[in-house]
Amino acid sequence: MNKKTFLLVFILCGLFIAALVARNGNLLLLAMPFLVYLLVGLIQAPGELTLISERTMDKASIVAEQAVDARVFIKNSGKGLANLHLKDTLYPSMIVLEGQEWQRLSLGAGETTELNYRFTVGRGVYSWKSVHAGASDPFGLFDLEYEIPAFGEILVLPAPMKTRAAMLKPRFTLHAPGPNPARLAGSGTDFWGIREYRPGDSLRQLNWRLKARHPQKMFTNEYEREEIADFGLILDTRKFSNADAMEEALFEYSVSAAASLSESFLKNGNRVSLLVYGRPINTVFPGYGKKHLNILLRILAQAKLGAYVPFNYLEYFPARLFPTRSVIVIFSTVHPRDLDVYTRLRAYGYEVLLISPDPVEYAARLLPSSELNTLAFRAARIERVVLLKRLLKLGVKVVDWQINNPLETVVHETLDRLTERRNI
Repeated sequence: MNKKTFLLVFILCGLFIAALVARNGNLLLLAMPFLVYLLVGLIQAPGELTLISERTMDKASIVAEQAVDARVFIKNSGKGLANLHLKDTLYPSMIVLEGQEWQRLSLGAGETTELNYRFTVGRGVYSWKSVHAGASDPFGLFDLEYEIPAFGEILVLPAPMKTRAAMLKPRFTLHAPGPNPARLAGSGTDFWGIREYRPGDSLRQLNWRLKARHPQKMFTNEYEREEIADFGLILDTRKFSNADAMEEALFEYSVSAAASLSESFLKNGNRVSLLVYGRPINTVFPGYGKKHLNILLRILAQAKLGAYVPFNYLEYFPARLFPTRSVIVIFSTVHPRDLDVYTRLRAYGYEVLLISPDPVEYAARLLPSSELNTLAFRAARIERVVLLKRLLKLGVKVVDWQINNPLETVVHETLDRLTERRNI
């Protein structure tokens, strides 16, 4: 019984009691319109809801902030409903661009209706199980609530970034054809060297110029072999401060970078594993192909920032998650307490690349300019530079990423600079 019905019953009871106490028939006559009103509502109140619904989306998966059209079909397979209210579930991050996710109408027996609306939503996996339906008499005195089964799901992927797996050249590879230079002679495209001809060598690889200078011998050109490699991705989902809005923004960039690199690695035939480190911890063991990419993207789409936990778990992770001599790419704003873990990873023989969105520069652009803020940012920059240099001394390739610059450009310039330093 809703408030409206309760008020009507209260008025009727009051009038009847007053008529009996006062022995006045006119008060009974005054109660008659209210009684008729109540009886009509009671007669036309819905007995049960026999509604059938079906949900469709124009896309099974979309990129964050991309629009998607939702359509919910509802059919009344029972008696006519004079006052029907339908409402679909909206998640907090959903923004309706066109149409409405609710409708109020009368629906006769056998009639159909639809909820059509277009919306955008942030990264994640969103599922629907039902549509809320509420039916009542024409006066709204007697309500009946019901959840109509209407299943649906949509995967919202992180926003893509332009990246190339060729930017990373691992020192160790697997013995299978792929895109990475293996530092071994074999079939490939880059010239490696020259050796004497052996029976069975392809005649296409003969060096005819050298043959002309040495008629008694034959020589074969060798090319650098190209193979696949193991790449392990670690996405750091720990909160380091109370600046929720800033950390959320930087975290979204890290997720997009992880998704883009994993797609690039897999498209080139490499093997990729994933560790989403935080609370909770999610792992995806090494794999290949499109199906594996869908698993990785689904995990990354659901990644969220959580409470701070020590990085020490990496001391005990299973070896098959990151096989020996893998290239480990870590996406983190980095914390001084994590230095021991980076040291241990390098000691295990892993090649480590840290992609670190710069929180200092990002905060400097957001906060108002003042003398106190200027001093604070200067101290924070010094602290960050010292920390990153300590990582460089450990052999970690550090990409200090100002997020207003394209990731591909920053990684390419950083790796080129590190290569030049190593060659000096």
